[in-house]
Amino acid sequence: MAALIAALPTQALFGCAFVSETTMAAIVEVLLADGSARSTGWRSVVTPNVDHLVRYEHDERAADVARQASLTLPDGMPIVWASRLLRRPLARRLAGSDLFAELWPVLAQRSIPCVVVAATTEVADGLRAEHPDLRVLVPPQFSVSDDDVVERLVEDIVAQCADVGARFLFVGLSMPKHHLLASRLAERWSNPTQASPVVLLVGAATDFYLGLAVRAPQWMQRAGLEWAHRLARDPRRMVRRYLVDDLRFAGIVWREWRRLPPEPPSRRGQ
Repeated sequence: MAALIAALPTQALFGCAFVSETTMAAIVEVLLADGSARSTGWRSVVTPNVDHLVRYEHDERAADVARQASLTLPDGMPIVWASRLLRRPLARRLAGSDLFAELWPVLAQRSIPCVVVAATTEVADGLRAEHPDLRVLVPPQFSVSDDDVVERLVEDIVAQCADVGARFLFVGLSMPKHHLLASRLAERWSNPTQASPVVLLVGAATDFYLGLAVRAPQWMQRAGLEWAHRLARDPRRMVRRYLVDDLRFAGIVWREWRRLPPEPPSRRGQ
């Protein structure tokens, strides 16, 4: 996948190398080309949104997961808008939910070996109905500080992937759990000679795909108001995230802007 990914232009923003100019269809083709045969070493796909970038500020382990990713997709219009302000423009939002919706049906149709770590049995049943050979793990509720539970889950994931020869591993848990698992799995699969799947951190994308959760209308997504839709549907859980924590993104953009080199004199008068 390294050679194919190298052909995708990126922009360095907020400590990540965001894919800056491509389509979701092209990304799916890159992933299918790499996942069609057993490969080695750590390969991952992350789709940071504003909430992730805020968390990266104080969670070095999670930030490392993003920095080490093979593909980093900008999942949020505020990131795209900030990129333009910072003179490192990203062409478009590339949402993890859209990636899953385009990639998963192809994997199911072709019966490509996959493992999914699902948040609920409803997700597990829905995906298994489309891909009968799928291996699904539904872990119990756990804390990221419970090292014993996390380690047992990592062991189970590695064993299931080896057993089916998984080409893709989807981790459909919330942040920060999926970043923690990715960090632990990267330690296991860092050996360049060891067979390993492409790891995709997809969060709630599986729920959206199966209709178990409702995405914002397209006009809200384009306007960068998806957060408002989620806040309205789940205010108790989302109010602090969107109205308190994520406001720190403005400070992150400000610090990034202050590090910008001066514009060339020839452009100042334009």
